[in-house]
Amino acid sequence: MSGLTALADALSEHPEEPMALGVLLGLLHRVAPEPAACRQLLSESPAIPVGATRGEYALLLRLTVLEVHP
Repeated sequence: MSGLTALADALSEHPEEPMALGVLLGLLHRVAPEPAACRQLLSESPAIPVGATRGEYALLLRLTVLEVHP
């Protein structure tokens, strides 16, 4: 499973909650506890759209894994 997919799965646990950078950083550490892996995932992650929920951002991550760019 890719790191972005694991991150999307973790975000999907609370899909209606607002998405924020702090949430992303906290979950990145949970999914990829080593700093190098965490930095790699952060560099692959798309920007968080203003007003997005965790579920919406999880969908954006899944589209990124599938290389579909909205």
